[in-house]
Amino acid sequence: AKLNMFIASFSFILIVILLFKSILSYQLAKTEYSTYNYTVCSNDTLWNIAADICNENKDIYIRKVISDIKEINNMTDPIIYVGQTIQLPIYN
Repeated sequence: AKLNMFIASFSFILIVILLFKSILSYQLAKTEYSTYNYTVCSNDTLWNIAADICNENKDIYIRKVISDIKEINNMTDPIIYVGQTIQLPIYN
């Protein structure tokens, strides 16, 4: 009975630690940024817009920038249109 209680307690503590770790890593992964408006030009893609942002910020990855742009603009796909105004991140 004591062994079962120990195993249950240990399992609970392990689950709490893992949950805390995942929440903490999610919070640390969030990048702080402000935004600015950008009007999409001919031949623009999210990839090349993100690449330009990455050229200015060597510590950030293109896929992260694309993900942030999509999140900021409530986009479900990476399609953008000439003349469309989107918000782009400025990483602090």
